[in-house]
Amino acid sequence: MPKYDVMVDGERMVRVKSDDEVRTWLANYREEHQEDDPEATHVQIVHLRFAGGSLVPRERFF
Repeated sequence: MPKYDVMVDGERMVRVKSDDEVRTWLANYREEHQEDDPEATHVQIVHLRFAGGSLVPRERFF
């Protein structure tokens, strides 16, 4: 089961377990930040693995 850290400006905001949870969090973020960050450019999504992780393009979850 995948796990993701969702980060804003390098600070972890939430850890989720599925693609759907990332989509939900990201949709809420974009709605709350329509004025200052509608494209969620400050958001980084890290797919966690046993020994580290890798960045995932946020557009994958739009």
